[in-house]
Amino acid sequence: IVVSAATTAATLIGVLLAWLVARSDLRLKGFLRSVIIIPYFIPPFIGSLAWVYLIGPVGIVNNLLAGLFHLSNPPITLYGPWGVLFVMALYGYPIPYMVTVGPFSRMNPELEEAGRMSAAGAWRVLRDITIPIMLPSIVAGYLLLYLSLLANFGIPAIIGFPGRYYVLTTIIYRTILDYNLPGNLQAAAAQSMLLVAVAALVLGLQRLLLRGGNHGSFAVITGKTGQAGVTTLGRWRAPATAFVVLVVLVAAALPIVGVLKVALTKIYGLPFGLHNLTLANFGKVFQLPVIGRAMRNSAFLAAATAAIVVLLSAVISYMIVRLRVRGARLMETLSAVPYAVPGTIVALAMVLLWIRPIPGSGFSLYNTIWIILIAYCGRFLILGIRTISASIHQIDPSLEEAVRMSGGGALRAFVDVVWPLSRSSVIATIFLVVTPSLTELTLSAILWSVGNETIGVMVFSLHQEGKVLTTAALSVIVLAAVIAANIITRRLSRGRVEF
Repeated sequence: IVVSAATTAATLIGVLLAWLVARSDLRLKGFLRSVIIIPYFIPPFIGSLAWVYLIGPVGIVNNLLAGLFHLSNPPITLYGPWGVLFVMALYGYPIPYMVTVGPFSRMNPELEEAGRMSAAGAWRVLRDITIPIMLPSIVAGYLLLYLSLLANFGIPAIIGFPGRYYVLTTIIYRTILDYNLPGNLQAAAAQSMLLVAVAALVLGLQRLLLRGGNHGSFAVITGKTGQAGVTTLGRWRAPATAFVVLVVLVAAALPIVGVLKVALTKIYGLPFGLHNLTLANFGKVFQLPVIGRAMRNSAFLAAATAAIVVLLSAVISYMIVRLRVRGARLMETLSAVPYAVPGTIVALAMVLLWIRPIPGSGFSLYNTIWIILIAYCGRFLILGIRTISASIHQIDPSLEEAVRMSGGGALRAFVDVVWPLSRSSVIATIFLVVTPSLTELTLSAILWSVGNETIGVMVFSLHQEGKVLTTAALSVIVLAAVIAANIITRRLSRGRVEF
């Protein structure tokens, strides 16, 4: 229920933002286009913590409202289904936005011009022409977001647990950790099949959308026309700009400010001011040995996962696109499975596969950092394959043929031609893998062990232990690391990679 409702709400917001940015005369368009996507880089579980700090039982907003209206109980209740829905929608809209903003910008304007020449107004053209033509992209963004929210663990864990509201990912997590339940792993595996069934249904709908139907009816890019026209908003221009600014403030600025405020607070729940201001919480973060170890583990896992994924993706992509090796397409299809199904299921599969020692070696990967690394690589491999294979498709094969005519083999052509020309895609892959690996929680929450903690696990554990100020300080550090990774990637790509 919450995933369906949140996906619908987030898709409506994301598609509306995409149309306003790509097809209207919105004010501050350049600035807003660069900040709309910020929530995509905020880990959802940290976004959830931010809203707990803002409208939780002793949150900033609830305290303010209780003081203004002399209330004994907090007026806003975050914990429960409505809170899960709200935060999911808030951090989900960037996905349908990113899927639709490009097609909106490049679509053929001739049909819309024909509508205007027939005396149809801007909203009539939008309803009867633009939206129907864009329907495949909108549905694709909806299904992609549905899969993402279906697999989400952090939001329902942080906002659902205190309200005793559970979804399948949190039920599976609770079952795995219920060591008093006989056959707890088998029970969790049975519960996981419900998620697998839903994910398979969504993937089937997505494949049907891409394969079926008359694609010519939905063509948005042709060789005849230039850039799509811009719709004049008229008296709606100011309200539309205000709406976009409000979304950015609520989804990005307000939560970041809320987390920072709590991180700088001496005593949580008291009014914020100079008397209640401190930097000691950041000192406590670095004084805890387990947090330093978790940071090192996450940095190692992110770097190692990126390196392995880039190398495997480059080889597999070259086998698919150029060498056309038999079975390479099957490898691509199989690599999509760990990303398509919820991460809770991937983690459970890893436990069931590696809980016994490797035959003949006596060595077990279970309760080691290596099982987390394998899970990360399996989870994010498809991101590299899709990104790098698209880049190789754009390289003219004649460049590699020139290498072979000069006596070089396939390996030499790959090293001297394909790899250098795919550099921007390699940078994009590194970013797409490093960012989620640094803050990953769903896999790590099940696979971590003492000595092999990750940043995501530590943030979640500190929150569960009630260490609010330390959790907020660590969250600020994580957000700074993610934002820094984004800035570094943009500099390295020199404008060739857009996010």
